[in-house]
Amino acid sequence: MENQQVSWANVGLRMVQGLSTTIDAIRQLDAQEASLVMRLLGKTCTKMMSDGVGHQFGIALIETSAQLAVKESLVVEDVLKIISSIIGRLYFTAQTEDEKRLVAQLEETVKQYNFG
Repeated sequence: MENQQVSWANVGLRMVQGLSTTIDAIRQLDAQEASLVMRLLGKTCTKMMSDGVGHQFGIALIETSAQLAVKESLVVEDVLKIISSIIGRLYFTAQTEDEKRLVAQLEETVKQYNFG
């Protein structure tokens, strides 16, 4: 299986960049547009990672995006709390050091926006 040769640095970097882009989009777009961006990131995560925390993060983003799509308006802080809770749950499912580092990178990305 070639999937065993996962470049964690690459996957982590792409997921963190995607999360940053998603948060930027949520700040600037309406609920439906932001939901679409979040859904796309979720789909990308599930395709890049067939299992593990990356896959779980993607599924959670897809599910969350559906909830955001029906809202009249978005409050960025509320969305950041939702994403933070998803990331918090991932700590319990991370099984390898690489997965734990990935979750920590995602958490750090969200923290940057909380104070930005």
